[in-house]
Amino acid sequence: MNPENELEEFLTSVPAWMRKTFETGFPSLSQPEINEWFGNFDELNRLKQEYERMLQSIPVKWRDYRKRLKREAEQSARFEAQFLVPKGKPGRPVDSKAKGYFEQHSCELSYADIAKQELQSEPEGQTKALLIPKESERIRASVRRSRRRQST
Repeated sequence: MNPENELEEFLTSVPAWMRKTFETGFPSLSQPEINEWFGNFDELNRLKQEYERMLQSIPVKWRDYRKRLKREAEQSARFEAQFLVPKGKPGRPVDSKAKGYFEQHSCELSYADIAKQELQSEPEGQTKALLIPKESERIRASVRRSRRRQST
């Protein structure tokens, strides 16, 4: 028997909602058809395997079927991504130290002065005096980031 005739005979033997599922996919079903789909899920899976076996003997239809399944999977993933990926501003959140540095710098303190205060507040502050230029640069970068975030 011809594979296409066998496939057509198979499709005429299944209910209309099942044929529609096989040929056009789940998204094309109406609400009553979706209810039928959920009520007969086990039978649908068994018949779907038989349908796919028949399709594999018809290369053009098999390729079209696989393309449709891939397209449906991509649409489903895009739809789910809308709800799974939180929306918001990209980048690191503003930390409280950066805000503090920004406020201190706005009050006429230099970056070096802020760095001295920061290093001296820590234990062993006297030995860290050599790190003031490096700390000053770190604070300057932090204030720049804070300004950029406030302007956006």
